[in-house]
Amino acid sequence: MTFLWTAAALVAALLLQTVLSLVFPGYARLFDPFLLVLVYCGLTGGASRAMLAGAAAGWVQDVHFGGPVLGLSGLTKVLVGFGVGAGSTRFHLAEPGARVLVLVLATVMDALIFNWLAAVFDVSAYALSPAGLLVRAVTNAGVGILVFETIDRRLRPPARRDL
Repeated sequence: MTFLWTAAALVAALLLQTVLSLVFPGYARLFDPFLLVLVYCGLTGGASRAMLAGAAAGWVQDVHFGGPVLGLSGLTKVLVGFGVGAGSTRFHLAEPGARVLVLVLATVMDALIFNWLAAVFDVSAYALSPAGLLVRAVTNAGVGILVFETIDRRLRPPARRDL
């Protein structure tokens, strides 16, 4: 069942990114819905689920949004997913403050790893200034925490009250 929810989340991320690219082409890079999917998978399902979701998300990004090298975003998202998933199994990351920190760190690591891998493969990558990276991290964290809390409230069973 989690496979279907993850696939649905990736399709929703694809639709959202496509709409953002068409409506606000200059601002489409400031928000990464695929990163939100893999971070949530890492927080709730561990490293394996996050890596699989990251690979799928990265491939979709490369194919649909013209990545410089097919698989570069996939490899980046796999590495970020592994980090988030490994961290979630070792630390308690269920609170909103911890999740915001994970989203900010995942956004920064995604940009840094992508640019490093692009340099390794000698392809040009989009330059993201420190201010742009900060805006991207804050945007992903803000939207992500709202989405994560909404999903958790919908999926979490109501608390029993013993009288």
